[in-house]
Amino acid sequence: MSDRDTELRVQLEQCQKSIAQLERSQAELRDTIAALRRTEEKYRSIFEDAVEGIFQTSPEGRFINANPSLAGIHGYDSPQDLIEGITDISKQLYAHPEDRIKLMGKLNTQGTVRDFETQMYSKDGSIHWISMNIRAVRDKDNNVRYYEGTMLDITERKRAEAWLQESEERYRTAIENSNDGVAIVQGNVHQYVNRRFVEMFEYSSPDEIIGKSVLLIIHPDDVAKVSDINRRRSLGEPVPSRYEFRAVTRTGKNLYVEVSAATIPLRDKTGHLVYLRDVTERKHAEEVLIQSRNALESLNRAKTKAVNHISHELRTPLSVIQGSLKLIRRKLERTQEYNTIRDLMGSMDRNLQRLLSISRETDKIFRLSQELEAVMLVGDLDRLWQKMESLSEVPTAIKEHWNALRGWVDHYFETSTQFFQSIDLYTFIVSVVERMKGKMARRNLDIQVDGSPDLFISIDPKILRDIAEGLIKNAIENTPDGGMIRIGLEQKDDRIALSVTDTGIGITEENKRYLLDGLHHAKETDLYTSKQPLEFGAGGKGLDLLRMKYYALRFGFDITFESNRCVYIPTDKDLCPGDISLCKSVRSKEECLNSGGSTFTVSFPVRKRSSSLDEP
Repeated sequence: MSDRDTELRVQLEQCQKSIAQLERSQAELRDTIAALRRTEEKYRSIFEDAVEGIFQTSPEGRFINANPSLAGIHGYDSPQDLIEGITDISKQLYAHPEDRIKLMGKLNTQGTVRDFETQMYSKDGSIHWISMNIRAVRDKDNNVRYYEGTMLDITERKRAEAWLQESEERYRTAIENSNDGVAIVQGNVHQYVNRRFVEMFEYSSPDEIIGKSVLLIIHPDDVAKVSDINRRRSLGEPVPSRYEFRAVTRTGKNLYVEVSAATIPLRDKTGHLVYLRDVTERKHAEEVLIQSRNALESLNRAKTKAVNHISHELRTPLSVIQGSLKLIRRKLERTQEYNTIRDLMGSMDRNLQRLLSISRETDKIFRLSQELEAVMLVGDLDRLWQKMESLSEVPTAIKEHWNALRGWVDHYFETSTQFFQSIDLYTFIVSVVERMKGKMARRNLDIQVDGSPDLFISIDPKILRDIAEGLIKNAIENTPDGGMIRIGLEQKDDRIALSVTDTGIGITEENKRYLLDGLHHAKETDLYTSKQPLEFGAGGKGLDLLRMKYYALRFGFDITFESNRCVYIPTDKDLCPGDISLCKSVRSKEECLNSGGSTFTVSFPVRKRSSSLDEP
């Protein structure tokens, strides 16, 4: 083989090696391009689907690139819509163009800016808050090529911050200007006190109190009481929601303070927000009231005697007038002139009957008042006797006088336990309901009795009838036509409960406080009209409740009530039309039935069934 052939073979082998190397390079290039495409797709996906707005802008103030989220933040339909629509970012996007000047200044000196907040315009002209992270991208000569970064819409967060700041300021103002002393306590140390607190305890500034123990203001005699309540509150144990203690000011003056406290979070721990009210004047007033009580009771007794005297004195002239009217009517009925004065005679007779009714009710009220006083007096006498017996042996003469006194008091009681009978409560109540239904033919009420027929109580039938009729009458007169009344009878442990539930107008919160005091009107007096018993709104003078209170004290049963005032007539001056179909506030009967109502419950001790029952 010639040298030329050898040279050609070497060149051929080199070419083959070059071709193989080229093929390997091409394969590597294909792999690199594929990897680049995958990477580009990955980052394109991140770019397109990011929740944050991602952008690139030119130094001149135009968008070079933007993702869909950025377009959405500013109210544009697409990134292209944003890029083409915004030709001057400073003027078209920034609500305050000076903010972009400030941003550019920071970028030129720092290169990167984080959490830059500003207000920007949306496409529709509305303004929203954004937070921006941005950096400057430079070339090898340190010239800015473009800016890139991310944006978040923080409008809701800024609104919440503004609301929180406004709320904090509002409550801070309210607390600082409160008429009550306010303190924040952690452990047993004051962390905050308001202006009124400082004034109340005669200090010069909050700094004299903050950081000091709560015992600083507590009277020595009440330190144990307050410390125990604070300890139990810090342990999460039940404590009074409101209580009083004696306090001492910086100058040594004693105060009576009413305090209430609520648990609050405080620097990742638990604290207490405490309200303190100076009730010293109220306590002094209570002492004056106690001193005046005997004088008022004397005046009340004089008033009662005067009312009874007037009522007694009215009986004779009213009886004479009644007899005279009968004679006049009898003499004139056969004359022609009678037709002209018939209405006048009728009016005189009706008003006379009202006066006679008032006289009779006054007698009842006076008698019941005496009986109530006697019941309470007997209780006072019994308690006094127990104290006397605990002191020493009571002499025989004192015992005799004491028994005579008890006998004298007892004569005020009309009813004695000698008339008590074992009564089937269900049968008795059904008979009372049927009798009352017969007296209210013009009323449209659904009255039902629910309960066991095997419940027996021992009581005077007259007393039970007064109780049942009084409760049912009250329900009927306060429930509009179309309403419901449910009378329930059930045994709970050693008590038998009679409850009367109505869907009537209910009782206001103010009237609830005094209703069982007796003779209390649960309606404005000037709204009462003269109506027949059992008519809606007939009202009453509270005589039935006064009688029940007397019976409860005398014979040892309980009377309670619950009530919700109708939401459509919240005050005593608001009137119910008396018929659900006439009420303009409700759209259905069910809506009225759920708007208010009352439940009165009388609870009797359980009695064993007698072998023979007395009918009511």
